[in-house]
Amino acid sequence: MAAAAGESVVSPAIPPDFEWIRRGRRVALVRRTVAGPVGDLLARTPHGPPPGGERLAGGRGAAYRVRLPGSDTVVFRVCRRGGLLAALLRDNYLRLWPRLPRPFAEIVVTETARARGVPGPEPLGARIDRGWAGWYRGVVVTRHLPAAESLWERLHREADAGGRREIAHAAGRAIGMLWRAGIYHPDLNLWNCVVSDEGGGLEAFIVDFDRASIVEGGAREALRERMFRRLERSARKLDPSGKIVTGRDLQALRDASGMAP
Repeated sequence: MAAAAGESVVSPAIPPDFEWIRRGRRVALVRRTVAGPVGDLLARTPHGPPPGGERLAGGRGAAYRVRLPGSDTVVFRVCRRGGLLAALLRDNYLRLWPRLPRPFAEIVVTETARARGVPGPEPLGARIDRGWAGWYRGVVVTRHLPAAESLWERLHREADAGGRREIAHAAGRAIGMLWRAGIYHPDLNLWNCVVSDEGGGLEAFIVDFDRASIVEGGAREALRERMFRRLERSARKLDPSGKIVTGRDLQALRDASGMAP
């Protein structure tokens, strides 16, 4: 991702509370506090759907809800490409040195975003299965967000004007926190902004930080607008007529985020 004028893309270090696990051609990065159950999940699960996993809707990656031994529930996501390369390469990626493989970079950016106050899922681990000549396939594991629905699903079923306004404001605040934290999310859409009222009050979270980057510098306006335009395009792709996600909804999102042009 090219940085705008006056900005630089930061290559952050691996967070200190994560550890590497290497087994043959598999390499995993796992949070130490869950290294046992999550490390075991990553070690025993072949590339593809995890045994007993429940498929979740939305997104280009194949995501599954998995209950670990004990009480923890996680989301196990198989990394897949989008766009024009999806049909050709699907879930294969080429390692471009010195960059981290994308699943590990996602863990690092997600952890950094959360440390800067962005509401998002706790990253627990990631794995790559190394192939030949630098190619690999990957998975990412995050803690499951209880009672969470995508912004698209929630707006689809909410008819009350006040309820829709509350949903848009919660999502907008989360998006505003994202860019104020210096995180550029190149694929912000109605599936990876989710809302939950598990705690009694409505709260929104940003998920799926694949290809997201940490950007420093004083002139982030171009990236801020690019990010929100991507969200608007996803709304019109899902709902070309604007009957489910209206112009009023999108304006409420902008107002709450502080990302007004």
